[in-house]
Amino acid sequence: MTSRSRPIITRADAGWPEEWTAASRVYLDWDLCLLSVEHDGSITWDELQAIKNNLAGGVAVTIEVYPPADRVVNNIAMRHLWLLGDDEWWPDLGREGEVRPATLRDRYLAAQLIDGDRQ
Repeated sequence: MTSRSRPIITRADAGWPEEWTAASRVYLDWDLCLLSVEHDGSITWDELQAIKNNLAGGVAVTIEVYPPADRVVNNIAMRHLWLLGDDEWWPDLGREGEVRPATLRDRYLAAQLIDGDRQ
């Protein structure tokens, strides 16, 4: 592996998990919180989840972004998983619990909504 900023793991490395059958190379950029997985085109959700769990932890939450058509870059079989911070909101398929502002921006916007209701 290289620096904490951008470790690269390949199928040729010792310790490559045998259940990672479609992935061929994995990049983890802790500065960007980006997990990029190069694969053979047949990668499954389960394999991506296993890679995420192995490298970022089982409690980590990642998302994929599907940009507007004119911003798509699709010249290699690679998936990009963006790691969310501990306090970032994400849709948890009905198990979201109590809604609470988590960031300064959220708290500011919530306060504006409350003030607007009072007027």
